[in-house]
Amino acid sequence: MAIPEAALLLSGFVFAHSAWNVSDLPNGDLLCPLAMVETDGKRALIRFPSESQDESIRLGKAQMAEATKHVDAWAFAREGLMAEKDGKVDVLTVDFWAKGMAKPATLIQKFEPYAKNKHFRLLGDPFVLVDGVPQKADTAKDLLKVISRGISQHSQAQAQWNAWHSK
Repeated sequence: MAIPEAALLLSGFVFAHSAWNVSDLPNGDLLCPLAMVETDGKRALIRFPSESQDESIRLGKAQMAEATKHVDAWAFAREGLMAEKDGKVDVLTVDFWAKGMAKPATLIQKFEPYAKNKHFRLLGDPFVLVDGVPQKADTAKDLLKVISRGISQHSQAQAQWNAWHSK
């Protein structure tokens, strides 16, 4: 499935916005799930506060499913944990969609929370899932080039991006 440039750019911007939001959170605080929708070239930010992270994520996913009927593109971000062989790792997950896509795709980025060592770090490169399948290196590289252009549209995050990747 070809992913429209609009979806990739928006996912990059929302990814950057999410990273910027969590880059200095105190211990125990999580990203309030958020989405950005785009219609006729205009973007609107939506947050999903509720009593629990699970409820916020459920609300966000439901609203994005509905938005698919009337917006040009959307990207929905949340924070969570991903199981790995050595335990769980913190991740930012961004589901994204634009007209022309049958189903959303997903961007996942591992990170080290600020509260852990008083330093926020992005761990490795993000990976892209299409139809639940991680994309091969060549395909992912091309997708991440466009996603990077979306990241660069977020001035606050872009100013710190290289530092977040440093050791």
